[in-house]
Amino acid sequence: MNTKQLLLLVFLGFCQVSIIYRPAPFEEYEPVYMSRQNLNQSVKATAPQKMLVPGKIYVYGNYIYINEKYRGVHIIDNTNINAPVKKAFIEVPGCLDIAVKNNIMYVDNAVDLVSLDISNLNNIQVVNRQENVFPPILAPDGRNAFAYNYDPQKGFIVSWRKYINR
Repeated sequence: MNTKQLLLLVFLGFCQVSIIYRPAPFEEYEPVYMSRQNLNQSVKATAPQKMLVPGKIYVYGNYIYINEKYRGVHIIDNTNINAPVKKAFIEVPGCLDIAVKNNIMYVDNAVDLVSLDISNLNNIQVVNRQENVFPPILAPDGRNAFAYNYDPQKGFIVSWRKYINR
């Protein structure tokens, strides 16, 4: 074997090793931010919406409240258990949890705790907002926001966008 053939063989070997050991792509997340002003005005009742990523379920009276991760709460009238009716959707950016007591729904709106009067589903009202009660929302992979270079100057994290890191 001459020198050129040996060098070619070594070069091809290195190429093959680099292909074999190339790290596989993996999922990463980037925070989706909202300003304080927009966060304060973000909670509102809308028409029923399709469930995309349902989370926790809460039952109160004849109603079922289903969290839509990072987006809000679906309200379903379950008076007739054989034919539940979607009544409304409450937009609550950054919402992951809900509770209801005495016709007041408590939701997390990113870092804030918001109280909603749900006694009249045709006129849902924000009755209280306690700011900065919760830490920044964890990424779906369980890592805290600081692991993803959280920048408070950009606002508050209300969701996470997945991308493939290559």
